[in-house]
Amino acid sequence: MGHRNCVGTNFATIEAKIALSMILQRYFFTLSPGYVHSPLKHLALHPQHGVQIMLHSL
Repeated sequence: MGHRNCVGTNFATIEAKIALSMILQRYFFTLSPGYVHSPLKHLALHPQHGVQIMLHSL
């Protein structure tokens, strides 16, 4: 990367990690009952319609 990088990149990365860790401490995830797996075949497999998840409080 060049010398004109964003000065807040490292701060934003740390902030995102903290936010994710706080979410994972307070909730657990399950797949939505109506979710149907339909992968697309590209370089890496990924779901065609995304993944519907439900958050449950601990």
